[in-house]
Amino acid sequence: MISFRFDHVRLEAFGLHFPPTQLSSTEIEERLAPAYQRLRIPFGTLERVSGVTTRGMWPTNVTPSSVATIAAREALERSGFAPAQVGALINCSVSRDFFEPATACLVHHNLGIPEESLALDITNACIGFSDGLIMLSHLIEAGTVKVGMICSGENISKVVHTTFDQILGDTEITREKMLQMLPTLTLGCGAVAAVLCHDSVSKGGHKFVGGVARSASQHHQLCIGNGDFSVGQGEEIAPIMTSDAAQLIAAAAKLGGRAFPDVTASLGWSKDHVDHVFCHQVGRQVNDAFYREMGLDFDKDYAIYKRFGNMVSVALPAALAIGAEEKGIKPGEKVLLTAFGSGLNTRFLGFEW
Repeated sequence: MISFRFDHVRLEAFGLHFPPTQLSSTEIEERLAPAYQRLRIPFGTLERVSGVTTRGMWPTNVTPSSVATIAAREALERSGFAPAQVGALINCSVSRDFFEPATACLVHHNLGIPEESLALDITNACIGFSDGLIMLSHLIEAGTVKVGMICSGENISKVVHTTFDQILGDTEITREKMLQMLPTLTLGCGAVAAVLCHDSVSKGGHKFVGGVARSASQHHQLCIGNGDFSVGQGEEIAPIMTSDAAQLIAAAAKLGGRAFPDVTASLGWSKDHVDHVFCHQVGRQVNDAFYREMGLDFDKDYAIYKRFGNMVSVALPAALAIGAEEKGIKPGEKVLLTAFGSGLNTRFLGFEW
């Protein structure tokens, strides 16, 4: 079991930024009507299966660094720390401005963070932000930095448009192939940032208690993007993602079933101790399968995927940031984050509010 505990790490503040333009599941299916009719796929399948009603879309030329910077500025303002106090900045998005330099370098420059700091990218599909939380917290716990930031800006509009083009352009596409591409159309754009700090400089942040990690790489072929891509590559790049949704959901639920005893042992929490659960915001099927496997109370769940879609690495931290206010998490309550990402990886993280 890979586990980690922290005594001195505090989650100080979040920042969020979302697109003003919304794309509904109804609009998507209206656009795909010729393929739906030919393959006899019932209208409404996308929303019925996933639970996603709408998602935000940025133009394809909006850079991940620009939206991550907006979220990061808000997080800094909310935290009360100045850019000069930030000792490490980690960007965790799947989408990036360029192959190199690291997107973190652009956000670092935009914010005016000093040279005497770390700036780097960590990418790991949908769980990148969770891994950023873990890595930054180790730096803070060790006393290497007092204040650090994690950010993620996801612009997945290009892969959504490419999926439209491929489905509609291939008059011989099979029902099975189309169903493998439909999960891509649950994706949404968004940006999130978080400020973490050592408890000695905290102004009332939430304690990051620790968590566990598992990597079931035997399932690495269940969700695949066809190559690395960045916004700076232009329109000639046509990224495509395919998923075996049924097997992915089943494997993720079983992996979560193995990780839950790990996290209860590591944190000393039983399922009754947990007051709030934030599961990765993929869609209805994943959440349902996870809660059945865990035996957790579904009433403790909080989800935003219906409104925002699957925002990749932004999804889970954005759900926590929004849910903390909308759900009214109280001081002393225990919060469990259950992150899953293609690969197949999981990270279960515990916070005390």
